[in-house]
Amino acid sequence: MFKKVLMYILFFLSVYNFVVFFDWYLGDNQMIIEDALTLSINSSMTLFIFIFAIHLIYHKNDKDAAQVISYPPIIFLFSFNCGFTMATLNIYHFQYYKVSMIFDFLRNQEIGFSLIIIAFLIVASALRVFGKNNEDPKPTSPSNLIITDGIYRYTRNPMYLGLLILQVGLGMILSMTHIVFFTFLTYVLFRYGVIKKEEYYLEKKFGSTYLDYKNKTRRWF
Repeated sequence: MFKKVLMYILFFLSVYNFVVFFDWYLGDNQMIIEDALTLSINSSMTLFIFIFAIHLIYHKNDKDAAQVISYPPIIFLFSFNCGFTMATLNIYHFQYYKVSMIFDFLRNQEIGFSLIIIAFLIVASALRVFGKNNEDPKPTSPSNLIITDGIYRYTRNPMYLGLLILQVGLGMILSMTHIVFFTFLTYVLFRYGVIKKEEYYLEKKFGSTYLDYKNKTRRWF
């Protein structure tokens, strides 16, 4: 019980700190650079603590499951926060470089909002198919069948695809290009720390059934 309460406190504290930061960052109020740095550190550090606490306390792969490196949403949050941290440390402390104006197209709230909606629709569709088949969507739990219906007819990894699109959308709507850039890190961690391990596990467990599905349906889209 204590662990759950602690996780909720850390989560809501990190959300609060991010809301405070982006309320200023996207607004018109002025702030001295030291205070902006403090705001950003409060945001990133509480989220990092939450991420590592969740991973260390709750992450455990079942023996009959893919041996993934962590929960995909935690990987997503980690990459998102790395992008945020690099951006704010460079802007408010190191000031080593300035992001070229050619990337300003990645600061678009309308497109970002649209991508976020698309991401949620993709993930919700995937979760609905899992529920329909009475399967646990967590990659750390056993798989009892190969799901090939619904959105899984078009992509083998809709939830991971949705998280990638979500990160791009968030980076655009928050006007922070580093978050968009770090989507590549999310992709690499998903590809080699989760998907590759899932594919090995499913091939070993289901053999030709999974290989047939794998040959018919692309990894992403």
